[in-house]
Amino acid sequence: MKELKPGKLYADSVQLAYAKTLEFVSHAIIIVMAIGFILYIFRLLPLTVPVETVAANWHLNATKLQMKIHHHCGWSCFEDVHTFMHGDAISYASVVFLSMATMVCLATATIAFFKEKNRIYLLITILQVFVLLVAASGKLTSGH
Repeated sequence: MKELKPGKLYADSVQLAYAKTLEFVSHAIIIVMAIGFILYIFRLLPLTVPVETVAANWHLNATKLQMKIHHHCGWSCFEDVHTFMHGDAISYASVVFLSMATMVCLATATIAFFKEKNRIYLLITILQVFVLLVAASGKLTSGH
């Protein structure tokens, strides 16, 4: 932020675009997460894994839990409408939406950098979005 006059701060167009997007996405995330939680806890949609089963297995890590309950993992719950229309899948989708907030804000910054013809920062933000998309895809994994 640049200071023009004592006590007054100035934000450039990219900062304002990022902040406006972050404000909108933050409010949307709160609403979507609340809806997902309500659908899950009150069982307004069928569940693929009962709440009691999850609570009884808190001591297990994600891999062991998945093996014990024979449940799909990762992006597979989004493969078709039938698998997705469960309370726990929608609740999971709300967490995915939360993790994508940074990517949405960076995409807004990319547009702002493009309008300003700021090629270096445009390239950097495009690369950041690309890296986040590749990481989220799970295509480049190591170990297991």
